Amino acid sequence: MELSDVAFVDVAGVTALALTAMNLPDGRVVVEHPPPRLPRVLDICWPGLNRMEVASR
Repeated sequence: MELSDVAFVDVAGVTALALTAMNLPDGRVVVEHPPPRLPRVLDICWPGLNRMEVASR
């Protein structure tokens, strides 16, 4: 997912991304250019979620 035009994602949005990644039978979700707080929310709420890769800005 390319999110460079997204300025803010609330916890519900991050939850949707995390649940999508966790429910994939194979593979992972790659998030490119996330809003600045998204990686921190993932680290706090879903530490060690290895089915989601965040490529920072």
